[in-house]
Amino acid sequence: MKNLIVAILILLGNQTIKAQNSTLKHIDSIKISKDSEISTDHLGHLYIITPTNDIIKYNRDGLLIANANFKIYGKIASIDVSNPFMIFVFYRDQNKIIVLDNLLNILNTVDLESANISQVGCMARSFDNQIWLYDLADLKLKKYQLDLTLIYSSAPFNLLPIKHSFQIKQILDISSAVQVLNDKQVLQFDIFGNYHNIILEDSLLSNYQFNNNIIRFYHQGKLFFYNTKLFEMTEMIVSEIPQIKNIRIEKERVYILTDEYVILQAL
Repeated sequence: MKNLIVAILILLGNQTIKAQNSTLKHIDSIKISKDSEISTDHLGHLYIITPTNDIIKYNRDGLLIANANFKIYGKIASIDVSNPFMIFVFYRDQNKIIVLDNLLNILNTVDLESANISQVGCMARSFDNQIWLYDLADLKLKKYQLDLTLIYSSAPFNLLPIKHSFQIKQILDISSAVQVLNDKQVLQFDIFGNYHNIILEDSLLSNYQFNNNIIRFYHQGKLFFYNTKLFEMTEMIVSEIPQIKNIRIEKERVYILTDEYVILQAL
């Protein structure tokens, strides 16, 4: 596969890499099923979620670590790998969250129905290994212990100074705050679920990564880097690789998702 070629500066937190007309080092190309999705953790592990609900884990050099499929739970709605030793997988159809270890063995099963939680729009792991979820029943962001004891709850979203349409696509707990992607807005809450502000509104947002105060997302041939401290947006033009669906950057690795491959490159 061809290398990813960049046309402007790549901004990665406090690190600036000059990459004018340069190529990244190719590591591997992993053949995948069409319509697979990917995620990555802070150690650089790659997770591929297939249309048949396989979870396949690779190390940062493309070597297979583990493969699992929990067919009895049905379709995977989302996966949170922010802690590679406690991976949270949400199965909306069964209304369950399973917690996996670093080799994709089940550590715990959380039955949301047992606590009368039946309309979950989105789920994520909290920094202390508890559960954040967006409850469609009352339009609130809530934090639960693993035993489903409610810890914190936000005000209803329809009472917050945000857009009236609520399409919660992603929750990120960044330790010092909680971010929620609502349609094209990134909303910020404190760790107690109190709403603070909109930190970014962009019509191109569908999912994103966050680290070192940078929101990073891909859309139609460009990577976007938004510095939440300086309020500056930088674009990185991507070319040469066709049919790119997503790009993630983690631990000096670039993971490029296409219809047929996940391409691993080194910064």
